Amino acid sequence: MYLQQKFVLSDGAKKLLKKCEDEKINKSVMGPCKILLEQIERDSVDLGEDTKDQSYLLMAQEIESRDVPKILMMAFKIKDRPNIEPELKVAADRLIRAIEAL
Repeated sequence: MYLQQKFVLSDGAKKLLKKCEDEKINKSVMGPCKILLEQIERDSVDLGEDTKDQSYLLMAQEIESRDVPKILMMAFKIKDRPNIEPELKVAADRLIRAIEAL
């Protein structure tokens, strides 16, 4: 049985999450969010998120600025996992860099 380890955010990650919550999200961040969600769906990755009522693909189609902090958290979880496909890690990095640039 796989026991999920407690996920701990760095100070930099906490600042980025706060930035997403405090500022109006630039539309340029929505593209990397959609790409990340689509890649998660394609690779069938379980991030332990409570999204049983909708798929990641549906989330990508209906994304709003209030969803960005949750998607950013998914990106941090992906970067933390060792056995993730490289394409998925690249998508997570792109989202993180896009938010850093705001």
